[in-house]
Amino acid sequence: MCTPDERGMGAAMRNLTLLLLVACKGASKTPTPAPETAAENPVAASVVAAMNPEVGACDDFYEYACGGWLANTELPPDRPNMTRSFTTIFDENQAVIRRILEEASKDAGDDPVKQKLGTFFGTCMDEAAVEAAGTKPLEPLFARIDGVKTRDDALEVAGELMSFGPNPFFSGGTWADPKDPNTNILSVMQEGLGLPDRSYYVDETDERKAVRAKYLEVMKDLFVLTGSTPEQAEKDAAAVMAFETSLAKHHWERAELRDAEKTYNKMTVDELNALAPSVDLKRWFAGVGIEPPAGGVIVVTPSYFEGMDAVVKATPVPVLKTYLRWHAIVWASPFLTKAIDQRRFAFFGTALSGTTEQEPRWKRCVNRTDDAMGEWLGKAYVQERFAGESKEVAEEMVAGIFAAFEKNLPNLAWMDETTRGRAVEKADAFRAKLGYPKTFRDYTEMEVVKGDLLANMRSAGAFNAKHQLDKVGKPVDPDEWHMTPQMVNAYYNPTGNEIVFPAGIMQSPFFDKDFPRAMNFGALGMVIGHELTHGFDDEGRKYAPNGELKEWWEPEASERFEEQAECVVDQYSSWEIAGVNVNGKLTLGENIADLGGLKVAHLAYSDWVAEHGEEPKLAGLTGEQQLFVAFAQGWCTLATEELQRVRVATDPHSPPKFRVNGPVMNLPAFAEAFGCEKGAPMAPADRCEVW
Repeated sequence: MCTPDERGMGAAMRNLTLLLLVACKGASKTPTPAPETAAENPVAASVVAAMNPEVGACDDFYEYACGGWLANTELPPDRPNMTRSFTTIFDENQAVIRRILEEASKDAGDDPVKQKLGTFFGTCMDEAAVEAAGTKPLEPLFARIDGVKTRDDALEVAGELMSFGPNPFFSGGTWADPKDPNTNILSVMQEGLGLPDRSYYVDETDERKAVRAKYLEVMKDLFVLTGSTPEQAEKDAAAVMAFETSLAKHHWERAELRDAEKTYNKMTVDELNALAPSVDLKRWFAGVGIEPPAGGVIVVTPSYFEGMDAVVKATPVPVLKTYLRWHAIVWASPFLTKAIDQRRFAFFGTALSGTTEQEPRWKRCVNRTDDAMGEWLGKAYVQERFAGESKEVAEEMVAGIFAAFEKNLPNLAWMDETTRGRAVEKADAFRAKLGYPKTFRDYTEMEVVKGDLLANMRSAGAFNAKHQLDKVGKPVDPDEWHMTPQMVNAYYNPTGNEIVFPAGIMQSPFFDKDFPRAMNFGALGMVIGHELTHGFDDEGRKYAPNGELKEWWEPEASERFEEQAECVVDQYSSWEIAGVNVNGKLTLGENIADLGGLKVAHLAYSDWVAEHGEEPKLAGLTGEQQLFVAFAQGWCTLATEELQRVRVATDPHSPPKFRVNGPVMNLPAFAEAFGCEKGAPMAPADRCEVW
């Protein structure tokens, strides 16, 4: 039997090359895909082309299902990563949106929606106008920062910056109050760093030191490119680095931010200000453009505000101004001259993410227009890409997966009957949103001008921020979506107790109404099960059926859940990618959702087969095997080493290889489907099970 080292599991991802090895013991029971041609069956041919049958499914399922795609796919120089399914759909969606925008920019007619979309996109594409403007668009921001005289002034300007883009010092956002899920409340939390995570400032590894050195260089260069002398730029870069390092030392670890109870600290604005008495935080609210909320705010990271206060108090006002200036430059640089944009990209794109080239300008401008007026674009998108029949098939899958989840609850030995009954109540109370919202947002009041890209980006940021801030203290709209219809993603909202699947993800190869049901259940069905399980992961389980954050489990069940979850923490923490171990605590919720999502998708498919009969083999694979392969092929991923290291430090999701191998090795049904011998890498004697 092969060990992970013998299989080259780490090296395959570190070097982004495929190790084609001779299969080890157990591979003889792995089906060899039939070599069907695209002409005979294009779906089967696509599945087979992505696989590497030289590797046993029981030894390394990710390599078995994805090895062909990994070997024959080259990571483009303008991308730090790409995923077989997500990237395919994203590119197709982006092409649709590009055509919509190009047509609008050329001839919008009398349609005010097309006129605004076309003007925004066309201005973004006008490189000559951007070059001619130089750094002039920055002058209003610099003038406002130059007017800062006191620390309180600095906080007010920070609020102004946050109202359209940057987040110096700390950030704020509007969400449903976890203790009163029908009412919106403002949450404030730690922010203010230019590097991805506190570890980039405090860790003393050679890799982190090298990143810090490059960060200093890009600061110096961008200060010079926006008007500073080289001597002043060097001093300013050192001052910003020292200030951000001091802030970073007070940042909570990302795993701590996942604790819904620890991060729920409701305070009056006066109580918040008492955490930072050296500055008047009410000035920040004035800068943002709202009155201090009478209903209070949620302070996610209270100790950070105490630490921030000490740092700000010890920092001269000129340094605070330099810090604000830097964050304004970082935010604005992608919308300025080519020299400024490329210098920024050389660090944030290449040094941090490993991307050697920028995306073509049209892609960047499509994305910016999408960010600015996403639901207007979404309305046009769904008219072309999302047929009603697709939604009906997906709704049928959702119903089957929910039924399978409830049907499985009695099989969980660690859960008592009382808590099990309440879990059924929560599952019954779930809402599922598919496709697109009932009503699309209106962007008529957003100001867009021809020829000034930075002004339009600032206007879009301010308009969308105001949309969020205006909700503070008001009832939650149960029909609101937090993703646009064209987004290739999905989410679970704990306070709404809802799962949401935009039309963007409900596309081939993730989903197709004409695919075998096994493939749909394995790919999109697993995602549906994943989001459902989020309602019962280590965070989601703390929210009651009505979305309220409160304890609804029996104490014994909570204790046993923690024991089950600790198995998952330990298992994932033992795996390594790009020379760094996975953080099992940071990724716990997503790992639990992955394990539960695959399990419930398989159970739902089994119920479907019981009602409709076995599906024919595809590429030599049984229906069950198709399900598992379709699941795995949704996560076939190439990524740069640099991005992998950033994600291990910041991403609550495990690396794709482990998002595949983790769920299958913990699911006995997988071993049965592929005839894995007990003790094989994908059929260990000791498994983790939560849901």
